Amino acid sequence: MKNALIIFQKNPELGKVKTRLALTIGDENALKIYTVLVNHTHKLASQIIAKKYLFFSNFQENDQKWSDYSLKTQKGGDLGLRMFNAISEVKKEGAERIVVLGTDCYELTKDIISDAFEKLENNDYCIGPALDGGYYLIGTTNPDENVFLGKEWSTETVFREAEKSIQKIGKKLAILEVLSDVDHEEDLKDLRKFLV
Repeated sequence: MKNALIIFQKNPELGKVKTRLALTIGDENALKIYTVLVNHTHKLASQIIAKKYLFFSNFQENDQKWSDYSLKTQKGGDLGLRMFNAISEVKKEGAERIVVLGTDCYELTKDIISDAFEKLENNDYCIGPALDGGYYLIGTTNPDENVFLGKEWSTETVFREAEKSIQKIGKKLAILEVLSDVDHEEDLKDLRKFLV
């Protein structure tokens, strides 16, 4: 399979997911919202034709519900290194166009993921910027260390830094539409109905 979809997912442990959100809505509600976001992401992934990889933060959950995925564990000290290592690993398995998603974006659609793969037919990278300055999706045909390594994560300059790094090495970048990640209570919008 030429297309590979990687999902980066934290293990669903109380007090360890959506920690910024938990500051105002509590750990139990944060875990509930996290579960809704994870289920949304996997529902979209099930509609995409690609080899699918699920990279867990700590340990592999050998659950039947993940049977469509190759299960892996993230490796590296920060998010950039973990993404670079995951993309490199999948690239070695023969993938040509690789898209990486997190599980923070409730506005994400199947069409946006499909568009990311299409953009990689004529570009080296594609990025889906988030409203908070980060990104909800990154895709590439071949990962470069300086796009992923030595970056400051969870800041409002993450997308801009990636864009600059890609331009600096002379690679072609396609930018997808801007969406909102769910990190704080004000980001919940339609998700409020899931709170207890």
